[in-house]
Amino acid sequence: MTDEARKSGAFKIDEANVDFPFGTLAVLGLGQLGGSFALAARAAGLVNRVVGFGRGEDSLRRARELGLADETTTSAERAVAQADTVLVAVPLRSVPHVVEQIHAHLRPGALVLDVGSVKGNAVRDIEAGLPASASFVACHPLAGTERFGPEAATSALFRGRRCIVCPTPRTRPTDLDRATQLWNAIGADVVVMSAELHDQTMAAVSHLPHVAAYALVAALSDLPDDVATAAIGLPTTSFRDTSRVAASSPVMWRDIFLENQTALLPLLDGLLSNVSLLRSAVASGDGAAIEAILQAGRACRSKLLPE
Repeated sequence: MTDEARKSGAFKIDEANVDFPFGTLAVLGLGQLGGSFALAARAAGLVNRVVGFGRGEDSLRRARELGLADETTTSAERAVAQADTVLVAVPLRSVPHVVEQIHAHLRPGALVLDVGSVKGNAVRDIEAGLPASASFVACHPLAGTERFGPEAATSALFRGRRCIVCPTPRTRPTDLDRATQLWNAIGADVVVMSAELHDQTMAAVSHLPHVAAYALVAALSDLPDDVATAAIGLPTTSFRDTSRVAASSPVMWRDIFLENQTALLPLLDGLLSNVSLLRSAVASGDGAAIEAILQAGRACRSKLLPE
């Protein structure tokens, strides 16, 4: 791939004369999302080499053993030095430092993507920190699970899933097309929306449910030993379903809650209000009030998750 082609953004997935349309891939953060992206891009024939960046030698060694990268390094600068495509997949509050490290080392025309769950953060911490010669497209694949780390990576993670792409005034149409082609090629359907709408929507349907799941399990931390033992022996589907995402990475979700607090806090207030109302109704034995709250919740679920 020539420098002229890189600068023009003329990456075509179906060009017969291009063996690896996205060249060398640098993945900054080889957890579930970063590692899965690397595996999927290689499986789809999109990249010829993967260089992974991370902080822990043990984790990087495991990533190599699992085939997530051809080479790993604890230097973000070294990871991106020869990369045509860069994926930023570190925890949100680590992003500014990583972007500062790679700023002067990106190749002209490099395509930079991210997978963060908050997109206002991406515009502030990634796009604003990149050189004008680099291209950036803010992305959020809705494909993660409660598992994390290199062992959680799979090439099939993005198949049949949505990937939200949030263009900004600086996003060139050619770069948006390239990002869309890449996500489509690894099995994802692309949905385009603004960063503001993304963050408000994710606060409602992803971030608040994680708050509720973590708080639910934390509320059970002081169960008497005999009750806890009985619960372990009788794992109900209701507890398993409502608590599943509380097995996710606390570091990742700490950062998400903090970075999206503007959209999340009003929803948290609503959650607290409804729990308080339900508690009062239960304490007073007001069956009609309890049923009204439950009916309102059921109706909202049917609206947001139509069968």
